[in-house]
Amino acid sequence: MRIVITEYNSEDTCKCQFCEKIIASFNEDTMTPPPEKCYKNGNIPIPNFGWFCSQICAEKYEKKYTIRFVRQIDGRIDYYADEF
Repeated sequence: MRIVITEYNSEDTCKCQFCEKIIASFNEDTMTPPPEKCYKNGNIPIPNFGWFCSQICAEKYEKKYTIRFVRQIDGRIDYYADEF
């Protein structure tokens, strides 16, 4: 098992965990655009962790920290393929 500690910043935006590109903003309890739209736009949610803006950033993060996220049969990092 490998534990990677990242910094949590309580901000009003949701950023890519690798490149820090803004994916969405928060207003009270609402994410804009909503998570479903972010997902459909190609952003990658990782449960209990955060978001990546692309497969490329998720893969770069894996390489940097020597970890591996869940993949679908086609090789994409995707925890929610059957839900959206």
